[in-house]
Amino acid sequence: MSNSNASGCLSALMIIGKVASWLGSGVLAWDWVEPDSFGTAILFLIAWGILGKVFDFALGLIIIGIASMLE
Repeated sequence: MSNSNASGCLSALMIIGKVASWLGSGVLAWDWVEPDSFGTAILFLIAWGILGKVFDFALGLIIIGIASMLE
């Protein structure tokens, strides 16, 4: 039997974490690039996309680790 309460909690944590990771990566990319022209704005969008994917991957690993400890 599975514990549906733990899966619901992990799902909510994953959704909140995904939003927070994309916002956090956007702030980090903004601080790194500090766009003030069209070229640096494009660089910011590229950096934000790369950092967002890295943050999402790390968040996935953390959630998987938490889920494996709950089994």
